[in-house]
Amino acid sequence: MDNNGADYSISLMLSEHLDEYAELYAGAFSASPWNEPWTAASASKRIGAMMSAPTFIGLSLCSEDELKGFIFGQIEFTHSGAEFQIQEFCVASASRRKGYGAALLAALREKLASEGVTGGIYLITSHGDSTEGWYSRHGFRTMEDFIVMNDTRE
Repeated sequence: MDNNGADYSISLMLSEHLDEYAELYAGAFSASPWNEPWTAASASKRIGAMMSAPTFIGLSLCSEDELKGFIFGQIEFTHSGAEFQIQEFCVASASRRKGYGAALLAALREKLASEGVTGGIYLITSHGDSTEGWYSRHGFRTMEDFIVMNDTRE
């Protein structure tokens, strides 16, 4: 993918790099602001399952031959066409604020356009400037007519 001469490359996520994705994911989501107890093993199960779906699209970003981030999700088909749900998106903690997230999102938008996904992109994320605020600055809007619910049984 064209990166306009930047010091990184973006490519499709490949299953042979699952261990690298899992390590980055566990490190990113175990840190602030999420502080979730991910391990590489649990992250590998999650990412591997999602990568095996036929509608999976994922992009990774490397700089200096090192994985810095990735974004992935699924194409979903609705009555009005295809849309995309971002299921996971992360940049290594030490590599944040370098434009890698914005580059991944822009590359994803290009990839989706080339795949004929015209119905938009959506995601579920937490409130706060580091998540909701970042997406807002990149064109996403909080939807007032939808809520997220869960059934947590103890």
